[in-house]
Amino acid sequence: MVFHGDYEVEFEIYEKTEGDWRSKFLGHMVGVNPEDAKARWVETHETSLERAKLLDALYPCEEWK
Repeated sequence: MVFHGDYEVEFEIYEKTEGDWRSKFLGHMVGVNPEDAKARWVETHETSLERAKLLDALYPCEEWK
């Protein structure tokens, strides 16, 4: 997937469960790419570095179709 740097996209933020394959949906955050959206989530929600390692930002599936 290619993201253009001139606009932001809304990503879904998930938290992985340690020692498990499942993850929990936390909400949405905008960013120019997944790393930017995750960094904004961490800053906005004052997330610890330990917990931040468990977070993933994904482009919403329903918009891929």
